[in-house]
Amino acid sequence: MIRLKSILLIVFASLFASAFSQTDSSLPAEVQRLDGYGNAVELWELYKDSAAVMDEATRLRAGISLYYYLNRPDEMLRCVDSLLTLYPETCTENEILSCNYVKMEKLLEKGSYKALNAWWKQFSRDENLCRKMGETIGFPYRTEVIEGLADVPDFRMEFPGSECTVPVSCTYPLVLSVNVDGTELSETIFDTGAPNTFLTIEAARKCGVRLLGDTVAVQSMFGISQATTGLVKTLRVGDITFYNTVVHVSLLENDPIFSGHDAILGVKELRNVSTVGFELGALRIKKGERKEMLNPNFSFSESGQLFLLSPERNYLLDTGGQSSFSNTTDPAPTKVMEVYGYPVHFQNTYTENPDSLRSALLGLPFFQGFETCVLDFERMRFSGENYRLRGSYSDYINSNNMLGLDTWIEWLDKTTDEMGRWLTHSYRGLLKNDYNATILYTDSLLNKYQQELGGSVFFVLNLRAAALAYMGFYKEAGELMKICLQAMPDMAGSYNKCIALEPFGAQQLDWKNEDVVLEAAKGEKGFVIPARVAGGSYRICFAPDKAVSTISKAEAVKLNMNVIEFEDPLSRGGKTRMAIAPELILGDLVIRNAQFEISDEEGLVLGNSVLRLIPQFAILNNRIMLYQHPQQYEGAEELPLLLSNYVLCFRESEKSEKGYSIGAAVPYAEQITLQDVCKPDVKAVFDLERMKLILTSD
Repeated sequence: MIRLKSILLIVFASLFASAFSQTDSSLPAEVQRLDGYGNAVELWELYKDSAAVMDEATRLRAGISLYYYLNRPDEMLRCVDSLLTLYPETCTENEILSCNYVKMEKLLEKGSYKALNAWWKQFSRDENLCRKMGETIGFPYRTEVIEGLADVPDFRMEFPGSECTVPVSCTYPLVLSVNVDGTELSETIFDTGAPNTFLTIEAARKCGVRLLGDTVAVQSMFGISQATTGLVKTLRVGDITFYNTVVHVSLLENDPIFSGHDAILGVKELRNVSTVGFELGALRIKKGERKEMLNPNFSFSESGQLFLLSPERNYLLDTGGQSSFSNTTDPAPTKVMEVYGYPVHFQNTYTENPDSLRSALLGLPFFQGFETCVLDFERMRFSGENYRLRGSYSDYINSNNMLGLDTWIEWLDKTTDEMGRWLTHSYRGLLKNDYNATILYTDSLLNKYQQELGGSVFFVLNLRAAALAYMGFYKEAGELMKICLQAMPDMAGSYNKCIALEPFGAQQLDWKNEDVVLEAAKGEKGFVIPARVAGGSYRICFAPDKAVSTISKAEAVKLNMNVIEFEDPLSRGGKTRMAIAPELILGDLVIRNAQFEISDEEGLVLGNSVLRLIPQFAILNNRIMLYQHPQQYEGAEELPLLLSNYVLCFRESEKSEKGYSIGAAVPYAEQITLQDVCKPDVKAVFDLERMKLILTSD
């Protein structure tokens, strides 16, 4: 996560709060109590309701606080000048210092360099205050910066038209292209958690940025970086050009803050636009004239960062955050909490510090949860449309939420980096009965990202081994599982199973006819169909609501099946027994090497461990139809189908994450029966090639 925080420890709030003149009215005390970015909304409501009855000095003090936090620098500067000019006798030395501090800060933020230099010349005549200003913790700019900007034309913004669309990456971090002094920096991160635009020293040299020679400390998750102030003559973002803007330039070669990128575009320049809208792959920036009335739900902090305000917490709005984070006393590592009615998945940081409990961070996934969302810098209001709580690919895989992963696969493809996409499709291949896809993607991962995978390489090897085993390549699967055993000893049973099955080879289908129709009778265990095993007729249960095919040991011996046994630490008794039928004949379909688990229950049950091999089968009343080539059903309802450990599941629609599992429990799915799917006179078609459940009256 790239999350810049200014090291400035501005004492404006505490200095200012202690210096209020008290009157008989309660309003000065209320204004004092509400001073601070976290109370900006409440102070705004008080100001709207009570400004008319405030004494003038109190109104000016409230205005300084409000306009400082709510992005109204011109109004704040007027309030500062009026307070110091009209009511100097009410101001303590600390309050004078605070007022001058924020005046300096806002003049620099606005890019009013001539006014800044004039102010400094006047202020520096008072050696006492000037010395205290220099000693103030977090005093961000030294005299060399202020004097170095004296001959620079004031900042201005050129915004042709009324709206500008800027392409950005869909993946983390948000990357866009900016032009600095005529040089394109195509690898620039847009980070709302960064107060200032920040360039690598390499990019600054490349662009010829003028450095002003001071030293500024900039803090990030990597620690504190040493930086200097730089002057950029032209900063172009899309169609917008910012002239004469002050930036930070790292003094460290290959500074890790940038994670290999050229620069970080912060929010300072964008304070001057009306709105910044976010949608997948684009920023939509609108021009404004400060005509809109304030209606705030976010504010700028003293460090220049954006905070969404609520009674419970203040949330840093940080597109540079890879996840959302909360400080909490809850020991759980993650938690879903509502923010303005939107459910957000937070990574938890345990703390008992009451001040820390009031803060949290909303990262890029929060912004991308909306179809569109907007930061309105005129009204100081955040809003969004069509929000959906989505996880990352790792969230879905780690929680075994295959329904969520399948629902948002297109979105995940757009918002996930290449390694993440390949991991997602490696995992999803098993769910979609597409083992070739798992082989393809795991092969790509191991060839390109083996080092980056770290310990996850065993997860990838396990996926590949599972796919090979499903396809009947038991020798190759066993070799991979043997490698994985050192990290995942629970795989011993799967490894032993592959070794035991290797002599028999893969389960195979031999179609004597493309379509097979079987008459079924309904029994206690489901649909009973005729079959031939070991040269004799037999009645078996056709059971797509059962994960595995089963048979009793006595019946397996009677039917001349090959019975095998292997050690499995996870099974009852530490051993697993299976039976292999050389031939199982269903009408004109011959299934060779059909595999059954030995069960205590009588009867032969044909479950999905075998049925998944059939490209398409259908159930209509008492008739079972098997198809070598899937049939098409125009206009019929098609539902996404998945296979989780041989359990068939389906989602209620293409856009819905709600799903159902047939016959057995699956995480995040509602368990139903086969009868719930196979209703009278409804043809239920299980297309295991396209992975669709088709319901038709045909």
